[in-house]
Amino acid sequence: MASSSRWLVLFLISQLDLVLAQSNASTVFIPEANTIIGLNLPDDGSNDINFYISSPDWYQYSAIGFGSSMAHSLMLVMYPSADRRSVTVSPRFTDGNTEPTYHPLKITLHPGTELSPTTGQMTANGTCHSCRNLHTSNPSDSSISSQKDAIPPNSPTAPVMFAVGANSGSFSSDNPDARIRRHVAHGIFHINIPKSSGPGGVGTPTNITSSHVTFPDDDPSLKKSTNKAATAHGILFAIVALAIAPFDTLVAAFLGRRWPTLHVATGGTYFLFVIGGMVPGILVSREHILTAKMGTGHQVLGLVTVGAMVVMVGWGFVVRKKAGQEGAGGNGKGGWMKQVHAWAGRGVWVALLINNGLGLKLSEQTKLLMLGYAVLAGGVFVFLIPIYFCLWRCTSVRKPKTAEEDHELYNMPSIYDHEARYGYGRQ
Repeated sequence: MASSSRWLVLFLISQLDLVLAQSNASTVFIPEANTIIGLNLPDDGSNDINFYISSPDWYQYSAIGFGSSMAHSLMLVMYPSADRRSVTVSPRFTDGNTEPTYHPLKITLHPGTELSPTTGQMTANGTCHSCRNLHTSNPSDSSISSQKDAIPPNSPTAPVMFAVGANSGSFSSDNPDARIRRHVAHGIFHINIPKSSGPGGVGTPTNITSSHVTFPDDDPSLKKSTNKAATAHGILFAIVALAIAPFDTLVAAFLGRRWPTLHVATGGTYFLFVIGGMVPGILVSREHILTAKMGTGHQVLGLVTVGAMVVMVGWGFVVRKKAGQEGAGGNGKGGWMKQVHAWAGRGVWVALLINNGLGLKLSEQTKLLMLGYAVLAGGVFVFLIPIYFCLWRCTSVRKPKTAEEDHELYNMPSIYDHEARYGYGRQ
């Protein structure tokens, strides 16, 4: 009986120690994302950070960052492993609001790390070794010199960011340097450093936010992330390819000769929209590792298309000037130069239609959106074909006789020439 009582007391003491150990952690529950984050700072002089992240796998990734802004802050990004039975945790840094790059810090994952086949919940229970103060832990690593301390020294609180990626689709990888998309939602909170420090690790956090965790302006809600530059880039080029370009092509083909100023106006609008859509596209390219060097097919074709358009704008002024000179002493057609200008303009339009589709694929848009764009692009051609045919027929019927045709009519023999030749009609 005494032995049983002794074991009971030891069990109760161990449970009390566990409770006390688990109290040395900060826990945050984010209901909008069904995400739990837990942080513990060991007080054993190791400079480690114990972390816990649990989030649904419908997100491409979930991430926490130590700091109040992305620039030069340590970020731990979690996403499904290649076999979709566990998770990959990638420590990353960035210079600004751009896609972070992998940095080989030591990460140890503990039991409980998994991707649940029943709930689809990603869970990472791990330790980032010597991550609290990277300058002290890695004095020989020059790439660390510009990074901020994950946990600021001599401060009672530390800001922590969190973010979730876009819909995951079939994304999974064991590569810690795998490409990730821009986050769709984010937030920030502050942990109390003394109350987050101590032995025992994170334990098993529950969906209850710790009382010593605070939020800016007392607002714990998840903030939706927007990318206005990417939205403007896509919308402007969709308007150009599906509306402005085909209208300008019609004006140039059938009204440009009679009202050249009208083609100048539509062509100028066309050109301004292209330049206006290119600028935010370049800004967006700088946010991602894959596009930063401007080497993707979408970017290369886009730059070639814009370059060709710039050349054709200058070419058009030359054609207009040449046609005006020929109009004063010739036929005013512009010759082969006008044909090059016309067909190059049509080629630029087709290239824009194709490149918009490449852009949708590069940005990993849904198949439904890409199919919708393909239907609209095809519909534009179906709509324009009968219009082109009708305008061509109308202009062909009304086409005035050329100078050569007038000359042939003038030299045709007439019955009066025949009568004069044989003496008929003479007095």
